[in-house]
This record gives sequence, structure tokens and C-alpha cells, in this order.
Amino acid sequence: MKAAGLIAVAGQSSRMGAFKPLLPIHGKPMIAHTADVFLRAGVADLYVVVGKSGEDVIRALSGYAAQFLWNRDFANTEMFASVQLGLSAIHEAGKFDAAFLLPGDMPAAEPQVLRSLLDTLETSDYDVVFPSDGTRRLHPPLIRASVFDALIDYSGEDGLRGAFRTLGSRIGYVVTGEAGCTMDVDTPEDYERARAFLEHRESEVKGE
Repeated sequence: MKAAGLIAVAGQSSRMGAFKPLLPIHGKPMIAHTADVFLRAGVADLYVVVGKSGEDVIRALSGYAAQFLWNRDFANTEMFASVQLGLSAIHEAGKFDAAFLLPGDMPAAEPQVLRSLLDTLETSDYDVVFPSDGTRRLHPPLIRASVFDALIDYSGEDGLRGAFRTLGSRIGYVVTGEAGCTMDVDTPEDYERARAFLEHRESEVKGE
């Protein structure tokens, strides 16, 4: 199963007080760590939707083989608009069976979770598979290409959540205890927690 990685980075980071994707963690910007999640899981085709400070994000990812898409109306739209823009580009490429969706402020998701999601989607009839801690949905969901159109065309309430609700029982879950899938960076406290987590993980990898 061939999957693309979609990263939505067009938000304004209003709760953070700084532009989150470019905050440094362990020697590189946060958005680079988010891209690395996909590469370490074997997902090499990246689509990145940018808006605010888009040129800076593109420069930060200049060493990655990513396609960049502009949400020019980022100041007046929710994240779902960026998701629809990205899914449209992935759908038009015509070479993917599925797509992961990961916000740019989630730099600590574990590659092994992505691989488990791929295995589950490939061997099931689900249209979307989420990681879960047993009680709630986590990121990133993996979306089957057959429902791209339904999500792209959805214009009802609650944005992406509302679009997912239209799929009913065709949503599956992979339960995980990995902490990285819960770490979205919305506040300075979240940033410090993610920074410490990633630095600890990198030191463990180097020590192996």
C-alpha cells in the first residue's frame, strides 16, 4: 500500500505566541521533526500545506522532497480547508492508496505507529484508521483514497470531524501507548514537553 504524508502548516499559532513550525527542537525546526516522522516510517512522498510564513517553512524543509501547496486564505479558514487542499493534490496525483494527515505541530509521533496503521488499513475494510489511547482518537489518521472525494467535497458542520462522521462505522483504531501521538504543541508548556521528549528520544537512539 502506497501512502502519502500530508502536513498542514497553514495555521496562525495564535495560542502559542510564536510561529510553532519554526521553533527549534534539538537543532532543527519543529516542522522538520514532523517531516521526519514520515520518512522514518518509510513514507517518502510529502505534501505540505503552508500559509502564514509559508516561505520560511519552505526554506526550513528545503532538504526534503516535498510538494508545497499554498492556502492563501489561511487567515480566514480552519485547518480543514488546508486538509481539503492537500487531499485534492494527493488525489490528483493518482498514485496513492491512502494518505496520512499530521498537523505541523505534532513532531513526536512514532514511526512504528504509522506502520501499524498501514498494516491495519491494508488488511481491513476500514476507510480511515486512527491511533487511539483506548479512549480517544489521536494523530495521524490514515485515510483510504476511496474516500478522498467525500472529504474534499464535504461542506457541513464541524469541519474534518464532521466529514469523518459521515463515514460511520468504516473507521477503525489501532490502540497504542506511545506518548508521542498525544503531543500537539499549542502552548509554551506543550513546547517544552515535546522538546524534552524528543531530545530524550534522540539521545536514546544515539546510545543504542
